[in-house]
Amino acid sequence: MAALNNLDIPAANAAGGTADQHPPKSPISDEDRARLERSLGHRPDRHELEEKNILKPGNLAPSLQSARDELQKSQLADKLEGRLERRPEIDDLVSRGILKDQSVAPSLQAKRDELQKHQLTDKLEGRLERRPEKDDLVNRGILKDQSVAPALQGKKEELERARLGNQLQKDLESRPDVDALKRKGILPHQEEQ
Repeated sequence: MAALNNLDIPAANAAGGTADQHPPKSPISDEDRARLERSLGHRPDRHELEEKNILKPGNLAPSLQSARDELQKSQLADKLEGRLERRPEIDDLVSRGILKDQSVAPSLQAKRDELQKHQLTDKLEGRLERRPEKDDLVNRGILKDQSVAPALQGKKEELERARLGNQLQKDLESRPDVDALKRKGILPHQEEQ
């Protein structure tokens, strides 16, 4: 150690030759050096390496990064476990049509599904054949008359009620009185007491 402290560096450099005579030799060739410089010029920056998941994001110390990673893994495991506990049962998935019924052999499932589809089609066609006509539904007050624009529908119904009220009033005014109904034999004669 004492020998290193006493070493005269400028003198050692002078003894080895001057910089003008021969530059110091590099351990790599000029061709390798040029290739290395080109590669370094095209290397990705830190952000790109983080996106490719080569470098960890953030400015944490490596010892803290591993602790953070373990915590994230633990949180994901807990989240996954919770979702697995809440997932629907197989019977529920089958009833909702998400899974196929496993009680039938896979080779027969397509035929069964086709048969069910035809049964539903037949059932629907039967119900469509038995459904009431549109005019009947309008007369029963289930459907509204579509001959009038929707904006005028309320006014049309109001006028129809007024017309029916007027017709009822006329019918009530023109009905025969009790004596006339008795004379015609529609009402029985009652003896007065």
